Amino acid sequence: MKTKSKPLIFSVTSGKGGVGKSFLTTNLATTLANQGKKVLVADCDLGLANIDIMLGINPTLTLKDVVFGTLHLRDVITTTKGGFDLIPASSGVREMAQLLFEKIQMIKDMLLEIEGYDIILLDTGAGISEVVLQFNLLAGQNIIVINRELTSLTDAYAMVKVMYQVFGRKTFSIITNNIKDEKEGSNIFKNIDTISQRFLGFPLHYLGHVVTDDVVAKAILKQEMAVLAFPHSHITTNFSQIGKAIFDWQKH
Repeated sequence: MKTKSKPLIFSVTSGKGGVGKSFLTTNLATTLANQGKKVLVADCDLGLANIDIMLGINPTLTLKDVVFGTLHLRDVITTTKGGFDLIPASSGVREMAQLLFEKIQMIKDMLLEIEGYDIILLDTGAGISEVVLQFNLLAGQNIIVINRELTSLTDAYAMVKVMYQVFGRKTFSIITNNIKDEKEGSNIFKNIDTISQRFLGFPLHYLGHVVTDDVVAKAILKQEMAVLAFPHSHITTNFSQIGKAIFDWQKH
């Protein structure tokens, strides 16, 4: 399959931690790879990276070797059993959690130089710190993950508000995660969409939902991709629908 020279860059982010963002990123990347896309995931949660652990890999080179060494991001890319490539970060490294703006800019510049992929997914940290905002601004499209917790919704709205009021961004999509069914996911989205339209003046876009499923815990425990380990599960269907919705959204 012929790939575009410049990949589409999406951020996967959340207002608060603990909403399943990294699980969603890795399984979405696996789904997109299965749909024929060439996918790169960059673990941009610089101080608390966890994708390598979720995948059961122990990378010899990480983002830390780029930031504090002479390597390019291309040099630390590793393949994964999910069928996508990964730029791993480091966990528990204080210096990575407190990077100077120049170092963040260097990472962003290098990401823009990477070619040969259809899509790059930036798995950002949670919240509205400067580092998180910078990676969200680099992405052409922002995907925000929320769940049924009220704080998840309010913190996600805070992120949308800051990105709009400070940086003028108006295009955001929402994925509802760990919810009972399609109806609950749609209702949760309608809550934040109504707030955005009322107070900010623009609608949000709904990409879809991922239901609560026992296979999630099983896959995480086994360090496997749920959509590969349980191909006939409800969440595998959910991710397939989201994967298609992403490219339908991008066309408009």
